[in-house]
Amino acid sequence: MYIKRRPLGEGNLRFGKRKRRYPVILIILYVLVLAAAVFVFFRMDTIQPAVLAKIGPEPTPTPSIDHYITQAEAAYYNGELEQAVVYYQQALELSPEDLQILFELARLLTLTEDVDNLEEALGIEDQMILLAPEDPRGYAAKARTLDWMGDYDQAAVEALHALELDSNYAYAHAYLSEAYTDLGQLRQAREEAELAIEIDPFNVDARRNYAYVLESYGDYGGAIQQYEQALALQPNLLDLWYGLARNYRGASAASGSMEMFEKSVETYQQIIMRIPEDPRTYVELGRTYFEVREDEAAQINLERAVSLVCEDCPQYTFEEIEAAGYTYPSGDLPDEIYAPAWLRLGNVYHTRRNYEDAIATYEELIAWDIANDVDVPLEAYLVTASDYYYLDLCDIAVPRAFEALDVYEDRRLDEPVALTNILSVFVLCRDYANTPPTIAYEFPAGYEEPTVLLERPGDTTGEEPGGEGVDGDDETSVEGIQE
Repeated sequence: MYIKRRPLGEGNLRFGKRKRRYPVILIILYVLVLAAAVFVFFRMDTIQPAVLAKIGPEPTPTPSIDHYITQAEAAYYNGELEQAVVYYQQALELSPEDLQILFELARLLTLTEDVDNLEEALGIEDQMILLAPEDPRGYAAKARTLDWMGDYDQAAVEALHALELDSNYAYAHAYLSEAYTDLGQLRQAREEAELAIEIDPFNVDARRNYAYVLESYGDYGGAIQQYEQALALQPNLLDLWYGLARNYRGASAASGSMEMFEKSVETYQQIIMRIPEDPRTYVELGRTYFEVREDEAAQINLERAVSLVCEDCPQYTFEEIEAAGYTYPSGDLPDEIYAPAWLRLGNVYHTRRNYEDAIATYEELIAWDIANDVDVPLEAYLVTASDYYYLDLCDIAVPRAFEALDVYEDRRLDEPVALTNILSVFVLCRDYANTPPTIAYEFPAGYEEPTVLLERPGDTTGEEPGGEGVDGDDETSVEGIQE
């Protein structure tokens, strides 16, 4: 058979490169996709929100317990107690029976000093005791909350129960020390505080409560050292700053040291920088100035404290109260009153012989307390009684002195100076008033009449009290009427 051969490269068999044809449509599609990608890249800021709005953002992972606890600890360290409480509550939602989270939450709720938070803390502590009756943390935390609620006896019982479960639990010793201090058992309080620090030298509550014991002893220098060490551990806890400032003031009063006075003022001013709208700080600063008899500075700070609570208080002047028959119009009272601010401001007015403003301030406080079913402070009745006497208004002074005496007896007080001041008003109005009272009264039965000494400003002759009254510069003052 003959096979016809063709030259290489001819026929159906091809060796070498074959030419490929690319469809035009593919090329166009490729260019369009590339152009779209470039467009999206440069318009990402505009396009991405629109896409996310359609499909929704990617779900974020649920934070862990460790995350919330870390956030809570950071907030606490920064002095943000309310925020720390929120983080612990969020952690608790993930682990409702975690005793340490419950303990820290209850502790911070107590530190806020809010009445509602104290009740919440108490509920948490009872829950801890139900969950783990053999764990000391619930009893110890409950001890502190009860102490801050004023139930010192039961606070000591709870702390002792915690120590029965764990005799080396520093918090239980610290809180028992606080309860003993409030009960006046200072020797036992000091022993417990020292044990707490020996067990845990870095426990802020132990340092704080040891300072509290030392302050109760009058050892202001020792208390200052403990507060400084506590602040080195927790520099943003306001309770510690207040304690430090208060003990500087105590050291100043005890020694007459102006250096300690200046440190007290400086510390309160640092607190004001942190919380500029808190009336409490201005009250304490006013008190600090008052104790060194810088009365004008005291008045400025106390007026600031009152204005932070109530912008136009007292809402009625003395003249308006006088026109109303010396009865404060109770239908127009401020929504809120911070009693220490009103009390101290009234006392400064009284000391500066501004009796009209003292009366206006105290009468507002008295009316507000009565309207809100709050116990009226004895001082409000006592000082207004004396100030009405100074204004030659014994028909008002005598009934007010009887109100003060009723409060003194009903509350079973044991304050000899206050009692002497109350009884002095009866004698002053009876024997020394320019305008004798028209109401009939007898000196209270069962009490001994005090020896009343009157001094007129600038009078050093030692003359017997006379009937010059309160005209012009002949104002009189009762020895012993004090803060």
